[in-house]
Amino acid sequence: MSEFMAKAARRWSALSTVFLFMSAGSAMAHPHILIKARAKIQFNPAGQLIGVRNIWNFDDAFSAYAIQGYDSKRDGKPTRQDLQPLADINVKSLSVYNFFTTMKIDGVKTPLGKPENYWDVFDHDTLTLRFTLPVERPVSMAGKTLEVDVYDPEYFAAIKFANMHPIRLVGGKGCTVVVHRPKPLDASIASKLAVIPVTQRVLPKDLSAITETLVNDAVISCP
Repeated sequence: MSEFMAKAARRWSALSTVFLFMSAGSAMAHPHILIKARAKIQFNPAGQLIGVRNIWNFDDAFSAYAIQGYDSKRDGKPTRQDLQPLADINVKSLSVYNFFTTMKIDGVKTPLGKPENYWDVFDHDTLTLRFTLPVERPVSMAGKTLEVDVYDPEYFAAIKFANMHPIRLVGGKGCTVVVHRPKPLDASIASKLAVIPVTQRVLPKDLSAITETLVNDAVISCP
């Protein structure tokens, strides 16, 4: 089993494959991975929006398995350099799901470019992925409203904004942030999700109609 998990960790060719090597207990429940998310909204010196930097902390169980095969010293403390191949696979896999990130300016979806400046780190038993998604071109935000949504509509991954400082503005003088968090799942819905196997990526329509509302949302208003 350990050999299989190590090989699966190296491959991570898609999110549906990643979770096949999780422990039996955690793999039985939907969602199959927990992510604590933070984001930095980035502006250039001219006050134009240039991108969003995601910082995702994975749950301990997933973190422990994901680093297998990437620990060059075999001391349980893989370096950033050790984990770079994993980060490469991470961002390639997440591209299939649009990085679980959507940005809208005044209600209009803003195209995002390929991930930049990305890497994984493992610290205090937690794997953290950092990556930046640039907008296609700098956008003046004067008098505009930006909405940033971070979530997995199929709830394979349960992404929640961190309790402290989930959204930070890097630049954007005078802009304000309002964070909205999804309501907790009803117990009966959670029970239905818990019996969905790890091999099933797409939810039944009745459940997907609910999980699609579990959006972490930040609204940035600029003067």
